Amino acid sequence: MKKIIIFTLAFIFCLFAVACGEEKTDDKSVSLDDTVKTVTEKYSMTDGFTFTSSSEVLGEYLDSDLILSYYGDAIAVPDFTKVSEYCVYIDETDANVIIDVGIFKLSEASYADTLIEFIKGRIADKREDYEEYPSIDIETLDAAVIKKSGSYVYYAIAYDVADIIKDIEAVIK
Repeated sequence: MKKIIIFTLAFIFCLFAVACGEEKTDDKSVSLDDTVKTVTEKYSMTDGFTFTSSSEVLGEYLDSDLILSYYGDAIAVPDFTKVSEYCVYIDETDANVIIDVGIFKLSEASYADTLIEFIKGRIADKREDYEEYPSIDIETLDAAVIKKSGSYVYYAIAYDVADIIKDIEAVIK
C-alpha cells in the first residue's frame, strides 16, 4: 500500500513539474526601441518622433500630457502604470497623413483590451478630422492594424501595414 501511495505522489509531483516547465512565459528579451527603430528605418519613416519608456528626457517619453493628447479623450486616459515598457513612433510632419507604429509591453496582460480601445479611439478621432478636412489621406487609417500577443499590444497606422506587423511579430512572438 505504501508503494502505491509513494508512486502516486511521485507521479503527481512529476506531472506538476512538467506542467510548470511548459508554462508559457513572455520573458523573451525584446528591445522595443530597437524593433521600432528597425521598422521605421526599413520603411523610411524618419521624420516623426519616437517616444520610449527607456528615456528620462522630457520630450522623448510619453508624459501625462502626451498620453492624453495621443490616446486619451475628454473622459478617460490610458493607465500607463499597467504598461511596463513602450516605444511609439508618431509622424505628424504632414497634417494630411497619419503614420504611427507602437509596441506596448503590459505589466498587466488583462489591460490589453482596454489599451486597444484607446488606440481605436485615436484612429476614430483622426477619422473625424477627415470629415472636417477632406484633404486628410485616410488610406493609412483604413489599413490600420492593432493586435495583441501575450503581454504585448502593438499597432501600425501606415502604408506598409501588413509588412510592418509581420516585422514586429517576428521579434515579439
